This record gives sequence, C-alpha cells and structure tokens, in this order.
Amino acid sequence: MSSFWHKIRADFPILKKSVYLDHASGGPIPRPVYEKITQYYEELSCEADFAWNKWIDRREDIRRKAARFIHAEPEEVTFISSASQGMNWIAELLANQGEVLTNTCEFPSSTLPWIWRKSKIVWQKPENEKVELRTLKSLLSPSVKTIVTSFVQYATGFRQDIKALGEIKGGRYLVVNATQGLGALEADVKEWNADFLCSNSYKWLMAGYGSGILYIREKWLPVFQPGSAGWRSMKEPERMDNQRLALKDDASRYEMGCPPFAAIFALGAAIDYLSSIGIQKIQRRILELTDFLILGLEKQGLEVISPRAPGRRSGIVVFKVREPEKVRRFLLRGSRKIYVSARGAGIRVAPHFYNSFEDIEILLKALAKTSDRLGSLL
Repeated sequence: MSSFWHKIRADFPILKKSVYLDHASGGPIPRPVYEKITQYYEELSCEADFAWNKWIDRREDIRRKAARFIHAEPEEVTFISSASQGMNWIAELLANQGEVLTNTCEFPSSTLPWIWRKSKIVWQKPENEKVELRTLKSLLSPSVKTIVTSFVQYATGFRQDIKALGEIKGGRYLVVNATQGLGALEADVKEWNADFLCSNSYKWLMAGYGSGILYIREKWLPVFQPGSAGWRSMKEPERMDNQRLALKDDASRYEMGCPPFAAIFALGAAIDYLSSIGIQKIQRRILELTDFLILGLEKQGLEVISPRAPGRRSGIVVFKVREPEKVRRFLLRGSRKIYVSARGAGIRVAPHFYNSFEDIEILLKALAKTSDRLGSLL
C-alpha cells in the first residue's frame, strides 16, 4: 500500500476493529468531519445564538463548495435533509408536467414521490442488470416529460451514462438521484445537461445523516415556485415581515427555517476532505479496489452480477449467494468484523478510497472460509 493511502486510514477509527466495505449503505465520518461537528457544538455551548452570523457565513461558504463539487452555481444549490426530501420537492414541481419515465430497479426514494402525486409512470425494465439507453430512448414518447434515474443503481452497481442520457432527452426534464455515486465518482451537472439532482450526505460523501444537496438548474428557478415557504425563504428574512411574501430568487428559498447547522457543517467538512484528495483520484482508487475484488470473487467461482464495462462500473460490486443474509451475518461474526450488505441477488460490497487491497483479501479469505463451513449458501 502506498504511504498516501496508508496514512489516510488513520482518519477512520472504524478500521481498528473491522473491515468496513458497506459505503453503499452508509459511511463512517472521517476525523476532520468529526472535528468540525465538535467545533460547532463547542461554539453552541459557549456562544449560543451570538454565533449565528458566523454560522450563516460558514453555510454560504459551504454552498459555494457544494456547487463547485457538482459543477453548478451557488444559486442553484440548496441543502436538504435527505434524498427523499429532495426528490419530493422535485416531484412537487414536475409531477403535473406529463408522464415520468423511470425504471423498475430504482430505490424507492426515487419513485415513491411521483407515485404519491399520482404521476403516470412509464416503467423501463433492466436488461442483464443494465438500464439500457437504447431501450430508454425507445420509450421517450411525446407524452413523457420527465426522466428519473439514479447515477448508480443501489442493488447492482450499474452506473448510468448520464451525459449520453442528457444528449437524448430533448426538451424533457432530467432528474438524477446521485446518492450512490456522489463522493465516489465524478459528477458534473453541466456536462450531464441535468435539470435536477439530489443526494443525501451519509453514504459515499461520509458526512453523516441529516444533510444533502439539491440542485435546480438556474433556468427553472423563475419558472417553478415551491409549494411551501417559511420566514427564511424570504429575500430579507431578518425583517420578520409576517404579512408580505418576497421569496428569494435562488434555490436557497427551500431552506425555510433555521438551518441544521451541524449537518451542513459536516457536509462542508466532508466536501473539503474529498476535494483535498481529488475526486478523480478517489474514483481511480475505488475502481482499482473493485477490479481486485471482482478478480478474487471469480477465482472462487462466485458469480458477479454487477456490470464489468469501464463506463458502467461503480463502487458497488454485487455477487450471487443462495442465502445472502446468513452469509452477511457470518462475515460479521468473525474476530475482525467485515461489514457488507445483503442486497438484490446476493452480497453487496462497496469499498471507498481509504480501503486497502488487504481489506479485500480479508473479505475473500473469509468468503473461502464461508464456503468451507456453509458451502450450500454460496
């Protein structure tokens, strides 16, 4: 292991007693994120509301960083509490615009907000675990006005070519749930020609729970009005005018009340941390680790169902087993706990940049032992 990757592992105390390979479920926060959260609560303890102005300034600095992270403008970014909240706000704007095209392998947070609003949904079925663009294109009838897709599919690791999708969408709205890619893979809303994007903060971003990013393309801000408003949605919230609506022009109007500062500061610290390493470097590292993992799984005769093509790979690798939950529990019971998930057709492994080839080898050896003891499960 290079000295760089070895040194960075010290930022993750979870590695002292375990092998953590479950970032598609939720990631541990690195030390610098923990320190920023602690700093906020120290300020809250010692300064209380008199730290408000510096917290507001800090929030706006984080908004600019979050925008740069996805190649957006600060005016296009608002903070959310979860991907579900973000997708609900998007659906609130677009549900009555026409039919919605999505696919049957999406996580529920991508689809339920549209079903709740009684949108007519066109369902695309995956082919060999892939949401094929040629099939998607054939379903783009004139009545379809919105395309909803994940950047990476949670149950297979399939990475959609969002740029290619943006090139064929025509005049339709392109909505991206970036949760399973943001923090692991490069994301560029401008290059993608995306209209809306949402992501939570606790998976690959490793910022803990309670925050996330919602992107609304600038051209749509004057077109669509939010369905709700609060005192901090106003252009001059400190006037506390309770009789006049003067909504902000930018995406921050969705932040209706007092900010969840701790969650936003954690997100900002995580973006700083990832940016200091470089998202391209992170992406290469993750794909190197998953290459090594796939090779090892195949040597053991295990069937990998995640895509192999370079442009379709992600940080998620899923391989088939007969009883995924029993295998997951077996891996967790060892002296060195191995964290993975039972998802889809088998076991889902999701390493991040700080993981090592040794971590992968520990998993592979444990699987070989699983095969010896519980062979019928693999």
